Amino acid sequence: MSRLAQPTVGTLPPLEPDVLALLPAADEAPRCSAHAAGIGTDPGGTAISAQAVALVETPLPWPKPVFASGLLEGFRPMIDLATGPTRVLATVPPDERTRSDRIPVVLHSRAGAGIHSAYFEAADSAGLRQLFAHLERKLPSDPIPDGQGFASFGCTEDERAVLICTQGSHDVCCGSEGTRLAADFEGVLRAYRRADVDEPYPGAPTASGRISVYRVSHTGGHRFAPTAMTLPDGRMWAGIEAGELASILDRTADVSALAPRCRGWWGAATGPAQVGERAVLAEIGWSLESIAREVRFRRTPDAWAVDVIATSAGRSWTVTVHEGRTVPTIACRAMGGLPAKPATEFIVTDIQEQRR
Repeated sequence: MSRLAQPTVGTLPPLEPDVLALLPAADEAPRCSAHAAGIGTDPGGTAISAQAVALVETPLPWPKPVFASGLLEGFRPMIDLATGPTRVLATVPPDERTRSDRIPVVLHSRAGAGIHSAYFEAADSAGLRQLFAHLERKLPSDPIPDGQGFASFGCTEDERAVLICTQGSHDVCCGSEGTRLAADFEGVLRAYRRADVDEPYPGAPTASGRISVYRVSHTGGHRFAPTAMTLPDGRMWAGIEAGELASILDRTADVSALAPRCRGWWGAATGPAQVGERAVLAEIGWSLESIAREVRFRRTPDAWAVDVIATSAGRSWTVTVHEGRTVPTIACRAMGGLPAKPATEFIVTDIQEQRR
């Protein structure tokens, strides 16, 4: 059967001929990440959009979704806390062999151009639910009443961290490629700590201070595996490697070269707003990460106008974003990639900066 003759399946929307032409052959069953890379899928506009991410240490194995049973049963991927819309993610305990019954939780929230990180520990699953009920009403820095089943262990500013999706029960690409990336990056950090400070390990982050590595549950976009979020910048990345993560954390990477693999910034809405903000990053470089900003977007007759506004810096940019090609998001390791659904890419056609 040719690609053009492939049927649509179930209730998914029908695929147009140009999208069908991008499907695998009927007798092929590739991984979704290999297929997306093979057809040059742009990951722009696919990042988490949130004010915060909450990381809950959750023992393996994880169900699909991670909220179906176990410690996070009944939670939702996105919840509303006092800090704002928050993405909830499971994270692998650092050492399963010495794991206690207590449940560590980290809440990373956007704060200006950086992040505020708050650390908690719940006594048990009931205490975990009490903690999130508390955070629905109170900010992480607010006092905690006694006898609530959880405790606070302080806050930090601008923690450097990497969140790597490794949930193999959701998708084999994240389970294999994400796990490999986490191991590679942790190896880079170990080698750097062993190295003489005058001769740092090649590719290791050189800035001082702790770097946390979290192996997390499904963050979306498994077709872009290995995929990771870096903090404090709050960016998500596609097809990223350990050395590149190090250069992102140090802000020594060539931004224009890496920008095409940026899925988006968490402070912008998923879709054209993230693509427009990414274009500003590529235009001005890492200095954007030091500027507090907001991203607005509006539909025009034939495009989107994305406004990236840095009021305190007296700068703003208007980015024109058009709809690009439609590509298939295939079912991983399924014959012919079916069932597949369409996804829209976006193209930046203009950037205008305004200064005050």
